[in-house]
Amino acid sequence: MPHLSLRRIISTASAVVFVCLPTSTNAAPFKLLAIGDSLTEEYRFEFFFSAPASNGLTPNTKNWVELLHQHRPAHFSMGNYSNSFVAYADWRKGGYEYNYGVPAFKASDWVRILYTPSSAFDITTHDELRNDLGTVDAVLIFIGGNDLSLSSNDAQNDLIRQSIASIHDYVRTHTPENLPIIIATVPDIGATPKEKLSDPTAAAAARQRVATLNANIIALGSRPNTYIARIDKLTDLIFDLTPFHLNGTEFIYAPNPQNPPLHIFCKDGFHPATAAQALIANEILKAINLFATTPIPLFSNREILSQMLSQNPDQPFINFIGANGTMSQNPDNDSLPNLLEFLLNTNPSSPNEGISFLTDGTASFTPSSTALRFASLAVLQSPDLQDNWTPVPQPNMIPQPDGSIKILPTSPKLFYKFLATPNP
Repeated sequence: MPHLSLRRIISTASAVVFVCLPTSTNAAPFKLLAIGDSLTEEYRFEFFFSAPASNGLTPNTKNWVELLHQHRPAHFSMGNYSNSFVAYADWRKGGYEYNYGVPAFKASDWVRILYTPSSAFDITTHDELRNDLGTVDAVLIFIGGNDLSLSSNDAQNDLIRQSIASIHDYVRTHTPENLPIIIATVPDIGATPKEKLSDPTAAAAARQRVATLNANIIALGSRPNTYIARIDKLTDLIFDLTPFHLNGTEFIYAPNPQNPPLHIFCKDGFHPATAAQALIANEILKAINLFATTPIPLFSNREILSQMLSQNPDQPFINFIGANGTMSQNPDNDSLPNLLEFLLNTNPSSPNEGISFLTDGTASFTPSSTALRFASLAVLQSPDLQDNWTPVPQPNMIPQPDGSIKILPTSPKLFYKFLATPNP
């Protein structure tokens, strides 16, 4: 009879410990100037889509600028803030002094303002922006979504890249050579409910054209002291992650007049809501952290859910476990604490091992693909049940067509245990 390489399974679950490190009082916040459109202007001034229908003048969604100022105030700044709708004499309304996000602006509009301003608003915007360029730590160019049409061909789309390159040229000409310039890729409007194409073939072709545009924009990152913020990663995620979720908390794609927190888009079906804007902020921070002296912490999924959306980030686990206790409790006194019961989709009130032993010397377990959105699951091995636990080598973990994972036998025999950790 073949020996069993798994003589004993010890299962454990671990909890996440959040450590808040003190912020240095000596480091000034990183100062960013942004040239953009309605994705950059504070949602405070775009209440026609950022506020619920029941209270149309009080936004209940926030954009990346507002989220960074609220949740990373010691690390990030776009200057002084004015709540007035007439704070500036240029194309902007109120908001942060280094935020040049103007709704409905195209990249071509910014080229006009920078190179050939005509109206009084153009000239004032040009002069204010040029003065501010010399006072910040980096410049972000986040523009192009309003230029984009899903029916445009590659040559037409490349006009967007050319406009962005012209904006970059202007900024570089009027700033020190070593000032970092961040160029954002263009979000694919085909990912939005408002612009989504119903024909799959047409949608796939349009998505490829936008991907080509963004590949050409990314190539601009080869310019000196130029960095790329991959905003297109968000729209790719919306396209490909079904259902869209953060750590297993699912979001609704279709817009709702009330802008509930667990929706990807605002009520207009076009502008990303708070959670998606937090992911945009992360892509911008990733670019900043490539050169910033002091990296700015990204937003974790748990922070987005709890601090920005007032949701319980453990809700997927709570829905499963019911009244059976916390993640580390084990009410049925088997080898699986509750978090592992969740990840293995076993009954927390009925003893089980969570693993099957086979006569060929292998063992098998079946993780829940849904629960794995919430937490990670590892298998550790040890020759002696002491402290020297190491991960089972990946070649010894063989995924099966039915979703189970087979652990190959070893010689000499080893002890194994599960380790589960909620995702950050």
